[in-house]
Amino acid sequence: MGNGTRALEGDPGVSDSATTAAPGLARSRYGRFICVVVLIPLAFLLVAIPIVRSASFPAESADPFLLHPDYPFSLKGVNCEVVIFGDSTAVTGVDPTIVERSTGLKSCNIAQSQSILALIGTAALDTYLKNNAPPKYVVMQFAPETLARDRQDFFWAEGFTLLLRTRSIAAALPVMALHPVESYRFALWALKAKVAALRGAPPPDFSVTEETFRSRGGLLILPKPPQTRCTNSHPFLPPTRSWVQMLRDKYAVNGTTVLIDVAPIPTCAPNAAAIAQGIRAVSDSPLAQYPIALFCDLDRHLTLAGAQLWSAQLGQQILAHRAKRPPEATLPHLRGS
Repeated sequence: MGNGTRALEGDPGVSDSATTAAPGLARSRYGRFICVVVLIPLAFLLVAIPIVRSASFPAESADPFLLHPDYPFSLKGVNCEVVIFGDSTAVTGVDPTIVERSTGLKSCNIAQSQSILALIGTAALDTYLKNNAPPKYVVMQFAPETLARDRQDFFWAEGFTLLLRTRSIAAALPVMALHPVESYRFALWALKAKVAALRGAPPPDFSVTEETFRSRGGLLILPKPPQTRCTNSHPFLPPTRSWVQMLRDKYAVNGTTVLIDVAPIPTCAPNAAAIAQGIRAVSDSPLAQYPIALFCDLDRHLTLAGAQLWSAQLGQQILAHRAKRPPEATLPHLRGS
């Protein structure tokens, strides 16, 4: 045993072979490790794709913003004269039945959440316009954060869901590849939602939300109580004017007037003055400020009472535009605690 060990140690050929094999073995192990790191998230994503594209997933997701993900794409021949578009502040804040009652113009709300806008852009509005007569007004409403166009702390899962439901897989995968970490988290979220549904986990009660959506033509009121204090502490970032101008140029055609508004914010917002000043150059109406009790989520999503108040103001804005009167004359700010 001892002599054999000494002979092996004294053999320069054996020593060189072992030294040469070590880097190759390390490279092989590294390659396998990389494959595992890449293949596991890819496997999760490949399993998640058919789940997300299934008819049952919007309800299984337990996300109120995905209850009717295909709604804007299903409207054909409705020919609304006022089309509401924008981010989640619009879908939760603009009641088309009140706009219609105020203006006498048939109205519909096809707004979607911020991450959907970020990942598929204006696809919902573009599809609507292909399937319907040109509207008299396209009213676009955005949160101050959306106008900045450089925030990515939104809920990515909603955008990925619509991306996969409205695009081919070949078109969706390159977009997802640009956001690998968010795509992996999205896949895990979708798988967890499906597993919970299969295990019979009771879904949230969206009955009131659903009834409101159906009866009010696309208004989505979140099932949350009114807020009692401000919680949104994000610093204000200036709007991207080139993006806003692109929207005006693209959609102010065929006799359509484009109005761009910034969603109401609470009176307790610490950066209200900065927002009011910063949005003047891009918004067609002054910033509205409401008591915090008219908000139910993130200082941006309105309660039903808040949505009714804001929708009436939007109706007055449209009437003011039609009469060629300054919108300030018909858009009083509601101030309060």
